[in-house]
Amino acid sequence: MKLRGTVYGCGMISEFHLKSWNRIPEVEIVALCNRTLARANQRRDQFAPGARVYSDLESMWGNERLDFIDILTTPALHYEHCLTAKRAGLHIICQKPLCDSLERSRALAQEMQGYSKIFAVHENHRYRPWFRRVRGLFEDGFFGQPCLLRIEDLSATEPAEAYKTNSDSGVLLEYGSHLVDMMRSLLGEPARVYARLHHLNPRVRGESMAQVIYEYPHATAMLGAAWKHTALTQGSLLLAGDAGEAWYEGTLTRGEQGRLRISQGERVVTDELLSPYDQYVDSFYLFQRECVDAMLGQGTIVQTAEEHLKSFVCTAAAYESARTGKVVELQ
Repeated sequence: MKLRGTVYGCGMISEFHLKSWNRIPEVEIVALCNRTLARANQRRDQFAPGARVYSDLESMWGNERLDFIDILTTPALHYEHCLTAKRAGLHIICQKPLCDSLERSRALAQEMQGYSKIFAVHENHRYRPWFRRVRGLFEDGFFGQPCLLRIEDLSATEPAEAYKTNSDSGVLLEYGSHLVDMMRSLLGEPARVYARLHHLNPRVRGESMAQVIYEYPHATAMLGAAWKHTALTQGSLLLAGDAGEAWYEGTLTRGEQGRLRISQGERVVTDELLSPYDQYVDSFYLFQRECVDAMLGQGTIVQTAEEHLKSFVCTAAAYESARTGKVVELQ
């Protein structure tokens, strides 16, 4: 028997979710739900020809036998939609951020405590295959004691989704939190943070550039995220330790070419070209594969609500630092 799933929200990002569900043989997407049926019909024709389409959850509940739901609606609606799916007894995967504020995210996580099915937050940047390789070497001690982690993705333009460009919170919450999650997966919980936010892009209501410094006892993490109004995109990751380095050049989202170099001492041990687009697509699959294994009782999920809240706390502290102009303690 296959796990019968539905995708709720058929916007831009649903393409990559649906492509990944189609790669998992134990899954069948039997329903698509979206406020406007035309978009749901389009996604059905592209990726799930056997699925039925609905414009609201109530109609879908009455006609479908489901095992899980993949919620891709806007953050302001996640609280309501997750609790509705909980009442239906489904495995739940919710797109990050869990809610549109830390307070509501905490409240939702509290409501979901003790839930017998999986409740995962879709945060897939740490699942990029090149990053998983770097993280595996890091955990094996290949780089020695880390002293510097620098991650940046400075996009030349802004996202297509109107809710992201119209929100009071801009690139730090909607994209910079991805980098926070990558940072935490390597270095753990930071001690303090200092941040500056800037309004560069006139098409973005919130901040369109964020520069954030997180301090650790023996390391510094520097994160940069932007939706610029320029011609050039920059992206990279540098992990420097006392025994080795990892240096990735390329966008952390979708792009044409990336390069990963890994060194130990004065010796370069890896130097290869990568496709950021392929890495992006594969990270959706790897995250969703982990969720399916957990649904089938063959593993556990990493991206729990509790794990997501830790990244949200770090992100909210960066906003507080930018507002006050002061360093904010996290521990």
